[in-house]
Amino acid sequence: MKHKGTVLLETDRLILRKFEYTDSIDMFKNWGSDDKVTKYLSWQTHRDIKDSEEILNLWISKYEDISDYNWVIELKDIKEAIGNISIVKLEDANEACEIGYCISSQYWNKGITTEAFKAIIKYLFEEVGMNRICAKHDIDNVASGKVMQKCGMTYEGTLREVQIRNNRYSSLAVYSILKREWKN
Repeated sequence: MKHKGTVLLETDRLILRKFEYTDSIDMFKNWGSDDKVTKYLSWQTHRDIKDSEEILNLWISKYEDISDYNWVIELKDIKEAIGNISIVKLEDANEACEIGYCISSQYWNKGITTEAFKAIIKYLFEEVGMNRICAKHDIDNVASGKVMQKCGMTYEGTLREVQIRNNRYSSLAVYSILKREWKN
């Protein structure tokens, strides 16, 4: 693989870029403090702006590593950060990764996450040299599964009660796409 890190990517409606410290305001306002967004995620809703600042400080410090991939999703029309998409698990030896994403509930069901994810898939296959990209979603979060399907991913199965979230067991559906499938 040829790691290149989080590079600037652009789609019709979006700019995918590295986070900046000032994005903490948009993060808190648009998705970090939204219980609807975090309902199915592995992290808790941000209580105040400091929570958003802390996570951004950590993420920004990791950009020096060219094998770190973490994009802010910025909507061109409003020039605001409305979500993020990143590699949450990287397997160099297998040329594989897992992607995670979330966006403001205000922008759900508008094709924005699919647009961002398709751009990331293209970049990771064409520029970085990934062979396999996977993603997982809580089985109760059907909309996230639809994003994966629209990106050409194949359902592989369900990991039953694999995660504890909000004091209950959660099962995760697993989807993937291989480079050869994407090329077709």
